[in-house]
Amino acid sequence: MLKILTQSALLLSISMLINAQDELQTPVDGSLDASRRLQEIRTLDSEEPRELNVLVPTIAPEEIDRAVLNRLMQDIANRPEQTKTELLINDSQLQDIFITISNARSFINNSEMANVRAMCSAWNNSELEGDPRYEEALEAYKWRAQFTKDFIAKYYRIVLMDVEAVLEAPSLVRLTSYMEDRRRRMAASGVMTWGAVVENVTSGKEAVDFHCHRN
Repeated sequence: MLKILTQSALLLSISMLINAQDELQTPVDGSLDASRRLQEIRTLDSEEPRELNVLVPTIAPEEIDRAVLNRLMQDIANRPEQTKTELLINDSQLQDIFITISNARSFINNSEMANVRAMCSAWNNSELEGDPRYEEALEAYKWRAQFTKDFIAKYYRIVLMDVEAVLEAPSLVRLTSYMEDRRRRMAASGVMTWGAVVENVTSGKEAVDFHCHRN
């Protein structure tokens, strides 16, 4: 019977990550070391995003793994036999991976409305005037958007761990190569996956004027 990853199970995994529960002992059979992967995730949280060596990055580093895993799900759906060959996996592993990523995709959203609400709340409660007021509202938007991105990045690290857990060593090597290759491609693909463009006051005024009540 296929193991279906539920939303509650994923939330429990995230809680385990955040609260740093007791780590598992290192397996002696060469399988995935969950303790090591958990430590790697903690380390990544304190480091700068991985350098992808792309000419024109257009997607936030926090979005990369989600984009790549969603691409893997599409590959499984559109060319399952080729994907099995590329990753050295069987039908059961293929289905487990597809279900894991599909459930994650259904659970996660970008919370764009929450970002806009934060922006408008800052605008409506501001005591500033002119450009400084716009800047304050846009900073609130960007802060809330970054909060969402950070959560999604951590969440998809857990999803990747779940995908890796069903693989043996040769397949894990293939998956790592797949992920690294497509991280670079996605970073330079021109894909933008969420958010209004609010890089500065000039470009963001229209967004504030459209979404927020002007006092």
